[in-house]
Amino acid sequence: MKKAIISGLLLCIVKISGAQTDSVSLLQCISAAQNNAAIRNQSEVYSEIARLKISNANTTYLPGISAYGKAWYQSDAISVMGQNGPVIEVDQFQYNGGIEALQTLYDGGLTSRKKNLEKASLNAELGKIETDLYQLNSLVTDLFFSAILLDKSREIIQLKTQLLHKRLEEMESAFNSGIVKQNDLEKFRTELLLTQQKMLEIEKQRQQVIISLQIYTGIEINPETTFISTEDSFHSSKTNRPEYSYFDAEIQRLESMARLQKSRNLPFLVAYGQAGYSYPGLNFYENEPDYYYIVGLKLSWTLFDWKQNKRETQVILKQREIIQTNRTDFDQKISIALSQKLIEQQKLVALIEIDNQLIDQLSAISKGSEAALLNGVITSTDYLEDMNAEIKARLDRESHKTELQKTTLQYQLMEGIDTSIFTQN
Repeated sequence: MKKAIISGLLLCIVKISGAQTDSVSLLQCISAAQNNAAIRNQSEVYSEIARLKISNANTTYLPGISAYGKAWYQSDAISVMGQNGPVIEVDQFQYNGGIEALQTLYDGGLTSRKKNLEKASLNAELGKIETDLYQLNSLVTDLFFSAILLDKSREIIQLKTQLLHKRLEEMESAFNSGIVKQNDLEKFRTELLLTQQKMLEIEKQRQQVIISLQIYTGIEINPETTFISTEDSFHSSKTNRPEYSYFDAEIQRLESMARLQKSRNLPFLVAYGQAGYSYPGLNFYENEPDYYYIVGLKLSWTLFDWKQNKRETQVILKQREIIQTNRTDFDQKISIALSQKLIEQQKLVALIEIDNQLIDQLSAISKGSEAALLNGVITSTDYLEDMNAEIKARLDRESHKTELQKTTLQYQLMEGIDTSIFTQN
C-alpha cells in the first residue's frame, strides 16, 4: 500500500513539474553568465588601448614639427677690433625664433618592435580575461547543481510531509480507538514540525542559490523555476584550456619585450631642418636680424651602457622562466584534479548501486513498521526511526546522482571546452 502511495505522490510531483513553463538549463545559465560577465567588456577597452598605442608608434616615421623662440642678454659677445675701430661687433641682446622639423630615418627596428609588443600585450590581456571567464563556468555549474539538489531534497521532504499527515490521521483514529497512546501521537506532531523546519531551511538555501545565479547570469529566476537536470555534454566543443593560450601569450609578450630591449642600443638616424628669424643672423659679419635655415643629419648610437641593457634582457628571460614554471605547475594540478574526478565518479556510481539496495530494504522495513505501529506492536519512535532511515537513503541517492552529473561535467570543464559556443547570438 505504501509503495502505491509513494508512486502516486511521485507521479503527482512529476506532473506538477511537467506543467511548469518556466525552466532553465545549465547550458542557458553558462551562456547567460558568459555574456553577462562585466569583465567581458574589458576586451574592447584593451583592444582600443592597444590601437591607440600602435597609432602613436606609427607616427614615429612621420615628420615632427615644432616651433621655438627665445630672447636673451649675454654678458659678452663677439667683437673684432681693427685699426679704424670695430670690424665685427655683435650686440649682447639677441633673439631667435622659428620652426624645426625632425624626420626619423632609421631607429634600429624600435618602432616595429614597439608595435609587436603592444600586440603581444593585448593578446596576453585578452587571454587573462578568457581565463577569468572560463573560471565562471565551474562556479555557475556548482550553483546550478546546488539548486537541483535542493529541488530534489524539497520533493522528498514534501513526500515525507504528506506521509506524516496521512500517518497522523491514522494515529488519531487509532488513539480514539484506544490502540495507541497520546505520547505516540505527539511524537508524530513533533516530527511534522521538524520536517516543516527542514523545508524552511531548504527554501532559504534555494533562495540564496537563485539570487547568486540571477546576479551571475542576469536571468530572471522566480521561485517556481524548474532547473532542468539533463545530461548536458560539452565533448563536441572540447579544446585546450584558455590558461594555455594565456601562458603562450605571456611568453610571447616577454619575448617581444626582450627584442625591444635589444634594439634600444642600435643606431638612431634622424634628419632635421630649421627655418627661422634671428638677431643677429647666421652671418656675424652683419650685425642685423635675418632669416636663416639649417638642414642636416643626426646619428646617435649608444656604444657602452655599463651592461644595463644586457641585465634588463636577463630579467625578462627570468620572467619567462617563471611563466614556464607556472605552466608546468598548472599541468600537474589539472592532472591531479582529473584523476580525483575520475575516482569520485567511480565512487558515486558504486554508492548509487548501494543506495538502490538500501532503499529497497528500508522500504520493506518501513512497510512492516507501518503495520506494526497501527496494531500497537511498536512505538511511534520505532516507526519514525525506520521512516527517517528510508527518507535519508532517498536523499542520499538523489545527492549522489546529482553529484555524479556535476562531477562528469566538471571533468569535461577541467579538460577544456570551447567557450565560444556560449557567446554565440
